[in-house]
Amino acid sequence: MSVIENSASRAASASVRVAKADDSEALGETLARAFHDDPVMLHFLPKPEGRHAKLARIFKLLFKLGRPYGACYVTGNYEAATLWRPPEQWHVPFWQYIVNGPELLGIFGTNALNVMNTMDMVEKNHAKKPHWYLQVIGTDPAKQGKGFASLIMRDRLAAIDAAHMPAYLESSKDSNIPIYRNFGFEVTGEIKIPDGPTIWPMWREAR
Repeated sequence: MSVIENSASRAASASVRVAKADDSEALGETLARAFHDDPVMLHFLPKPEGRHAKLARIFKLLFKLGRPYGACYVTGNYEAATLWRPPEQWHVPFWQYIVNGPELLGIFGTNALNVMNTMDMVEKNHAKKPHWYLQVIGTDPAKQGKGFASLIMRDRLAAIDAAHMPAYLESSKDSNIPIYRNFGFEVTGEIKIPDGPTIWPMWREAR
């Protein structure tokens, strides 16, 4: 899932750092605001009441699951955030769904099974060749258009290129596809969520 803006960078003086445990709250809030109009999230959380708080809980949970890999990043004042997974670590094992079942039920209620089924469908379409997986990227709407997402994207891609590894993401908005192409990603197919939006897998070859 990803939300990114296309603009000339005005964030040249900003820093990018690995997110730590105590960044969870601010990171979750930034991504919740970034994904307030995301088609997939609106499909999962159709009722506006309490949506922001639930979005924040989703991203804090994803951060909790991804933080042990040391590949989650924020800009200095939480203007943007990314959650990456290293090669061979993109799959969410079933036991993690079980362990986090109460949290998922608290967020999605009776829709939790539908969400898990959708995530299973997305995972079955996931690229199999070893790669870095951009699970989430987003910018606080108040900071969009200032280059923060580009800054945080390029910071990680530079390290991935130095390791000569490919990268993969799923775009949840068709309007973002040209932006990701500017970073070297290309659409590899479509994933149509039953009675819901389309997700576009995108692959970036090793440099």
